[in-house]
Amino acid sequence: MRLERLLPGCAIVEVGTVAALLERAQVQAAGFDLVLLDFFLPDGEPVETVAAVRRALPETPIVLMSGSASAAEVQRAIGAGLRGFLPKTMPSELFAMAISMVLAGGTYVPAEALQGAGAEAARVPADPPSRVPGDRLTPRERQVLVQLASGASNKEIGRDLQLAEVTVKLHVRQILRKINARNRSEAAAIAARAGMI
Repeated sequence: MRLERLLPGCAIVEVGTVAALLERAQVQAAGFDLVLLDFFLPDGEPVETVAAVRRALPETPIVLMSGSASAAEVQRAIGAGLRGFLPKTMPSELFAMAISMVLAGGTYVPAEALQGAGAEAARVPADPPSRVPGDRLTPRERQVLVQLASGASNKEIGRDLQLAEVTVKLHVRQILRKINARNRSEAAAIAARAGMI
């Protein structure tokens, strides 16, 4: 219902199990624009499910939704090919923005989903020191990165920092270049690991 309200005109196919999804993927000739999975499907473990769907639909972005998933689980799912993670409690406007970002070819993972991995995080490779952003960014770029990592849009960042949206876009581009991040989500993960947020 949330997707239908936020993305009028979209055609939604609902399935209740991983097996049903994979079966549907075989018969759906046109494929899907997006696969939105619940983190706790009855017949699949999240990371294996993402990997199985990735094999069946290699060109289709996969997004997980959950009310409770550890940072380590989210990071493992990203490693398996996940293109987005959406907490079920996120505001509708942000939910729509995240779906749009994934459909446009980006990745969306809120910074809080990557924090608090505890001991399990030790198994996730850390970024090399050259990617730690603190010493490479201007003070203003650090402010933008912190806002970006919290999931704020360029418009929201501009409003909070009293900057024009085009200026925020330029800062974001510079930030991504300076810390060698491919997208906003990766920049947020780097900022989280560097202790900036």
